Amino acid sequence: MTGRRGAMLGLLSGVALARGNATAQGRSATIVVGFPPGTVSDLTTRFLAERLAARLGHPVQVENRPGADGGIGAAAVARARPDGTTLLYATNSSHGANPSLYRSLAYDPVADFAAIHGIARQATVIVARTDAPFRTIAALVEASRAAPGGLTWGHGNTSTHVVGAMLATRTGLRAERVPFRGNPQSLTELVAGRLDFAVADLFTGMEQVKAGALRALAVSGAARSALAPEVPSLVELGVFETEIVAWGGLFAPAGTPEPVILRLAATVREILSEPGMQALLARTGAEVFPLGPEELAAHVPAEIARWARYIATAGIEKQ
Repeated sequence: MTGRRGAMLGLLSGVALARGNATAQGRSATIVVGFPPGTVSDLTTRFLAERLAARLGHPVQVENRPGADGGIGAAAVARARPDGTTLLYATNSSHGANPSLYRSLAYDPVADFAAIHGIARQATVIVARTDAPFRTIAALVEASRAAPGGLTWGHGNTSTHVVGAMLATRTGLRAERVPFRGNPQSLTELVAGRLDFAVADLFTGMEQVKAGALRALAVSGAARSALAPEVPSLVELGVFETEIVAWGGLFAPAGTPEPVILRLAATVREILSEPGMQALLARTGAEVFPLGPEELAAHVPAEIARWARYIATAGIEKQ
């Protein structure tokens, strides 16, 4: 089908076709995720894409564009045509912390995007090898002070970076930071013995804990996680005053037609209520982040301000 009729059918299927008939001709949609395969953002995005494809009746692909704490993927979507065929699984990194971490960004997290719907939120976890001499945060701090030159630690995104830096600021922990493009990569180095500890998203870290390779020391949520009820929270320990959690949500390029945004938002809301999505979130230690388009749009400026405070407290300088 071509012309006006094809565009109308595309809109009804939830894909922005205000400028053409791409979906009617079989063109797939793409969700860009700014982190490598194997991360919790990637896992969540792939499940979401599968369910969107089933509900909208056309292929929905996932494209990993890792780098710059999600900034490379965000910049690519910001430049995409606002026709609903290119979307972004954004996180608190690209749409919260990056303005305070980088001197310049190739995108504007507020002006360049149209919010669709929140997806999930999740804490982080501090992990060490099972053969490490420390089993608690207090013991980790003591070991860092005793070690010549301190310890080394890894992280793979903004949340884990900030949690680790704030831990050091609040406790006097002495450790050299080693950044990675994703949490799985930092945990690989930790298991191999090239790091002393790491901060990872809860799901990725606990997978290694359950496999017996790592030990969890603390989580960054306000309370203990159902995924790791035996592990104390940093708030519980008195290290943090409030939780530091990651979140993810779906965005489109600014200028995407409102009917398309609303249709996609309604579809995502339905998917979040599906048993399969509920099971995925439970397995990853996450919870639904149920913000609609207006709420998610208002959340971004608030997040930019909140992460600016975290980053200032942690003493992280812009790069």
